[in-house]
Order: sequence, then structure tokens, then C-alpha cells
Amino acid sequence: MSVSSQFPQANMLRLRLQEKVEHLEARPFDQSLYQEAAMVARDLGNRIRVLEMLAQQEAPGRRQMWIGRIEGLADNHRSLENSLATLESTHQKLHRRQKMRSELFGTAEERAASRAQYNAYQTYQRNNESLNNSHREADRILETGRAALENLRTQGSLLKSAHRKVLDVANTLGLSNSLIKMIERRENVDKIIVFAGMFISLVILFLLYYFFVRKSG
Repeated sequence: MSVSSQFPQANMLRLRLQEKVEHLEARPFDQSLYQEAAMVARDLGNRIRVLEMLAQQEAPGRRQMWIGRIEGLADNHRSLENSLATLESTHQKLHRRQKMRSELFGTAEERAASRAQYNAYQTYQRNNESLNNSHREADRILETGRAALENLRTQGSLLKSAHRKVLDVANTLGLSNSLIKMIERRENVDKIIVFAGMFISLVILFLLYYFFVRKSG
């Protein structure tokens, strides 16, 4: 293996690398094409190192010539690698910028989806508020119903209590009437006894007067 046999192959790799770099520069960044170019650049770098070792084995008169040609090939290789690195760096910066822009503003579809989500959320909030108002109104009606029912229960209890009091008063009045009637009967009996006693006393006085006064006269 000699420099003269390996140099043309290395130069062909340089031409392939240059072609791929030109394609990358002329169109939107293609990741697969970039990876192919990077692989060719690595192969070319390996070939150049082999050529540098082989050049040291050449005769002194030819060695300097091959070293010069290899250095020119190496310069082209470094220039193409720098171009690749610049293309890749530019692509990464653009990708990060687009990602940041997308995160900040989003795509048109994302903005539309965001607006749709916001509108749906607002609709949900309105429906939820309306439902809460309905629940509060229903609670108010139920509370009014419970208050009315409790009022009826209280009135029922009062009516029952009043009924019991009426019955108690009626019973009390019944006992009083009986007592009054008994007292009235007792008064009548007492009157009869008094009148009877008075009558008997008069009869006795009359008899005493008749027997003692008339007979003594």
C-alpha cells in the first residue's frame, strides 16, 4: 500500500463530501444527508492520517511533494468539516428558536385548540355557575318548605296543647259544676232543716204555751 494508490481514493471521498455539503447548503437541512456527510468526513479523516504515515515512507525527493498534497487535502477536509459543523449548529439554533416560539405562541392549530379549550372551559364555568344557582334556589325552596313544615308541626303541637287545656278546663269546669250543684243542694237542705227547725220550735213553743199558759189560766 502506497501513497500513490491511496491518495486518489481519499480525493474521491473529498469530492463526495464536498457534494453533500453543497447539497446541504442549497436546501433545507436534511438530517439523514448530514449524517451521511459526517460519515464521509470521518472516513476522509482516517484516510488522511494513513496518507500522512505513508508519505513518511516515500523517498526524500517525493516525500515533500506528497506531504504538500496531503496537507492541501487535509485543509479541504477541515474546511468541509467546519461547513458541516456550521450547518448543524445553524440547524440546532433554528430548531431551538422554533421550539421556543412554538412553546411561547404555539402553532395555529395549537392556538385554535387552546382557544377551543378556553371557550369550553368558559362554557363549563357558566354551566357550573348556573347549576350552583339552581342548587342554591332548590336549597332555599327546601329550607322554606322545612320551615313551613316545622311551623305546621309547632302549630299542631300548640293545637294539641290547647286541646288538652280545653279538656282540662272542661274537666275542671265539670268538677266545679258538680261541686256547685252539691253546694246548692246542701244549701237547700240546710234551708229546709232551718225552716223545719224553726217550724218545730214554733210548734213546741205553741204546745208549751197551750199546755202551761192556757191550763194555768
